[in-house]
Amino acid sequence: MKKLVASSFILFLSFQLISQNLLRSQVEVYTSMTRAKSEQLSVVHLDLSRQKIKTLPEEIIEFKNLRYLDVSNNRIGELPDFIFSLPKLEELDATSNKLYDLPFSIENAKKLKILKAGNNPIQSIPYTINGALNLEQLDLVHTEIKIFPKELSALTYLIMLELRGVDVSEEQQEVLKGYFPNAKIYFTNGCHCGPF
Repeated sequence: MKKLVASSFILFLSFQLISQNLLRSQVEVYTSMTRAKSEQLSVVHLDLSRQKIKTLPEEIIEFKNLRYLDVSNNRIGELPDFIFSLPKLEELDATSNKLYDLPFSIENAKKLKILKAGNNPIQSIPYTINGALNLEQLDLVHTEIKIFPKELSALTYLIMLELRGVDVSEEQQEVLKGYFPNAKIYFTNGCHCGPF
């Protein structure tokens, strides 16, 4: 019975992810802050990837309908607190930047479902991540994380945890598997192949 419930739950979440991807493909993608600022309430998907950005523009806080934010492949050293206060933000891609940590303000990301923060020199996950209750996918590939806080276990909707290229001990792997018995967790054993 437990396996049936778990399988049904995973199938339901998978269907939701497919629906989100279909919806996202029908939304206009803004790639210019100048244009986005002139149409603030229309901005649902903002792609600022590969623009050599070091800090995120504060004007993003005005995009009240923003659901998808891509700031990957930049030079961002920290994620500002206001990003996690965006009321409708569902997906944040901060892959391949210069992030050393995730801010404590992640606890405010109540709608966030997908967080991609891989290929960053991130050292830790804040204990406040338990506030991001709707998180379904967490990508931390090729990071420098050594400690996984017990508060991660509060992420009951998590179906994918990406930790390839992260030096995770066998003991920590077992703990994480216990936190997320229904999630796919990707490890690379004995890999010291991160980009940092």
